[in-house]
Amino acid sequence: MGRIVLVTGGARSGKSSFAEQLVAGFGAEIAYIATARPFDDEMVDRIARHRQQRPSTWQTFEAPEQPSVVIAEQGQWCDAILLDCLTVLTTNRLLRHDIDWDQPPRDRLAAIETAVLAEIEALCRAAGQARADLVAVTNEVGCGIVPASAMARFFRDCAGRVNQRMAAVASEVYWVVSGIPVRIKGG
Repeated sequence: MGRIVLVTGGARSGKSSFAEQLVAGFGAEIAYIATARPFDDEMVDRIARHRQQRPSTWQTFEAPEQPSVVIAEQGQWCDAILLDCLTVLTTNRLLRHDIDWDQPPRDRLAAIETAVLAEIEALCRAAGQARADLVAVTNEVGCGIVPASAMARFFRDCAGRVNQRMAAVASEVYWVVSGIPVRIKGG
């Protein structure tokens, strides 16, 4: 059974680079799950930078909304899986809903969060049944001021619950600050 390692930190903290170094030590057969969508020039550049910094021998799977399926399908043959990242996954799943984010109905918000967390549970189940270890990258979004918009507050809260769930099942959790990883759980 594979283990789950969570790597968290702020924007541009070095968490993806650290996660790539970490997963490279787990073996030669690496599956990389990308959740980003190239919806603007900045994301196109960001995706290109990520592709350049990881080894070309890693097999890439694009799964912006259901990485659990890739983990279930690929987790038996590879040594490790790198999922980058949970906050982009959360964003993708939120944005698929046609909702007035300025005045969102509470019942719709509850259903949206339930759907996001259902994918996280599926991801955890798939990782638990896999031979491969899973390293998941996520952003810590709760250290700043309370966001002004309802959508941003909902995202922050939902991402926080995603991170809590992943940290609870992870055997190791790292917090990356200014490029320096600090183990905060396990090991």
